[in-house]
Amino acid sequence: MDLTAMIDEHLVKFNFDAKSKNDVIHATAKLMYESGKINNTENYIHAVLEREKECATGIGMGIAIPHCKDDSVNQAGFALIKLARKIEWESLDGEPVDYVIMLAAPNTADNVHLKMLSTLAARLMDDDFRDALKAAGTIEDIKAAFRSVA
Repeated sequence: MDLTAMIDEHLVKFNFDAKSKNDVIHATAKLMYESGKINNTENYIHAVLEREKECATGIGMGIAIPHCKDDSVNQAGFALIKLARKIEWESLDGEPVDYVIMLAAPNTADNVHLKMLSTLAARLMDDDFRDALKAAGTIEDIKAAFRSVA
């Protein structure tokens, strides 16, 4: 799956000011709505929070990947949010997160969310990719990080 082609400049934020996981999810859902990825903010947020109840999406290493598959999603996509400060996310390693990659996938049979998740997870296991992503300060830095492991 070509995640580089899916990068939407409207969904990339640096030095994002948030105090909690809930703040990040709500603010990012608004960005998803404004970019046309979703058609109903409330339903999308509800689906993401329901997914969080099943299992927190803090994967460790300072990264969280909240996500959902829902009818409120028009088009598969993801937001890249570099936080201004670390926040608690109930991560697998017990550490707070400073980078959030929030996915949205339509409720379709093709399971695009699983393809996105598996591709991202594989890339995030690569130390160089993860370090480049976290160090990025521009959209071009982000795209270069994604292209480096494509």
